[in-house]
Amino acid sequence: MDSGTNRSRAAAPASGNTVTDPLAPGAGRRGVLGLLGLGAAAVPLGALLTACSSATPAGDNAKAAGSAPVDAGGDIEQLTIALPGSLSTLDVSHEAGILNYIAVLLAQESLLSVSPDGALGAGLATSWTHPDPLTYVYELRQNVTFWDGTPLTAADVVDSVEYHLDAANASQLAYAYSTVKSVHATGSHQVTIRLKQPYAMFQWTPTPSTLLIGSKAYAARHKGKLGTASALLMGTGPFKVTSFAPDDHVEFERNEKWWGGHVRVKKLRLTFVADDNTRLLAMRSGELDGAVNLPADRAAQWERIKDTEVHYASDHSVVALAFNTSKAPWNDPKVRQAVAHATDRQGYVRSILRGKGEVASALVTRGQWTGLLTDAEVRQAYTAVPQYGYDINRARTLLASSTAKDGFTEELHYPASGSQLGRAALALKEALVPLGITLNVKEVPLEKWISELSEPDRGLHFLWYYPTTGDPAELVEPYLDSAAIGSTNIAHYRNQAVHKDITEERASVSPAARGKALADALQRAGADLPYHSLWWGQSATALSSKVGVKDFGTFFFIGPWATRLYPAGS
Repeated sequence: MDSGTNRSRAAAPASGNTVTDPLAPGAGRRGVLGLLGLGAAAVPLGALLTACSSATPAGDNAKAAGSAPVDAGGDIEQLTIALPGSLSTLDVSHEAGILNYIAVLLAQESLLSVSPDGALGAGLATSWTHPDPLTYVYELRQNVTFWDGTPLTAADVVDSVEYHLDAANASQLAYAYSTVKSVHATGSHQVTIRLKQPYAMFQWTPTPSTLLIGSKAYAARHKGKLGTASALLMGTGPFKVTSFAPDDHVEFERNEKWWGGHVRVKKLRLTFVADDNTRLLAMRSGELDGAVNLPADRAAQWERIKDTEVHYASDHSVVALAFNTSKAPWNDPKVRQAVAHATDRQGYVRSILRGKGEVASALVTRGQWTGLLTDAEVRQAYTAVPQYGYDINRARTLLASSTAKDGFTEELHYPASGSQLGRAALALKEALVPLGITLNVKEVPLEKWISELSEPDRGLHFLWYYPTTGDPAELVEPYLDSAAIGSTNIAHYRNQAVHKDITEERASVSPAARGKALADALQRAGADLPYHSLWWGQSATALSSKVGVKDFGTFFFIGPWATRLYPAGS
């Protein structure tokens, strides 16, 4: 993971500027190279891997982002890849977990894409303009069709946006459209979106994490059933969904008429296997061709599987403790500080992650600021974020002078697909015993863990987040703004100065001003400690050595990732 060294990332287009498809005729070489690099620095799945020292030597089958085997030519007939959890729907507007996106982004596309280094790129829109702070205009690709042969039109895009605007649909992505005033087809292949007020982060809304384009006619025929086993989906992407069995699998076959060109994988099956041991055994036996989101504490075992390569990349993910600052005893800053000092973050990275990560000094990684702050400004900003190092004696002193000096009992749940979180929770449980704090740790299904995040009476949560854009506001706005209490602000954190910083950032058209406001918000929140950031992670994906992968990196899975797989030669 980057240590204050920012990657080249284009800043957002200024008002009145036009951004054009880098692959369109007349596009510059630099733009072409920027788009073709998708994934090498771009997944929650960017930065090229900066290896941390590992507690155990990496196996012979470990690969950093960027290395790729020889292309053997031809196509891959079929792949079976395991996900570490299950999906109940393919409709990301009603289940928006990272695993849902890994599946659905093979099939549906957005207006814009996220490039290798986290910049905005062309998607179903070849260019877009921002003529004034309230207006965005998108020019659609010509001759794009859905799988059923019907053409993509502006009406399909408008319908896809309006779905999230209609409260009756209860879309989980509606928050991204709260500033939208109107969306109109201003031509057969042109869409114009008007905002109620300026909002800098809206530039990221028409990207895969918050806008997927479907067929208006198909949606009308299958109203209320999209994403189910009976209706599936309709998209323009490189793969067609052919079968979906909730809690078991989803199957795809390639779209021979995809506008993006020839895809090397003919058929793909994503099978849902939540148990780590079961996945490991299935890979050893040859039942699987790969597995994504390997737990960091088990990745070394995958490296030792014959004919298997494990690919690593920084993913800008963050794991943090979220303290409910509205509920005793967590409303006492000394209690929060005491628990923070009891967390051995260096030990977690060394022993649990096996060096495949970095101690986090804030919610946002240092590699997410390009275009907003210079390298020097990033270093200066992070130096000013208060840190709480491992110090049990300090923890004991703080708790003794707090409102919970006699100790207390708390629960901490972690998702079944996050065994590394479970190990960190158990280590924290043991560390808190001398302080008189009893921490009850419990593993729960991923779906239950997600639902519990919105329960206001819970005192302690894990925050586990994979960014899907290259903008630090993706984390600062939802988790630190008091306006987000009751939705994403799971710490119930209130600070008027932080709210003011975020309000100014949201309305600013100046990248430098936005960067300063966001950094100020991080620093102020760091002093209050609503969250205690533990580590910034890396993604690990195992693939058969017969499968090559191009441009594996930070945002690899925020797009049609299987189009970058190919038959590998020896």
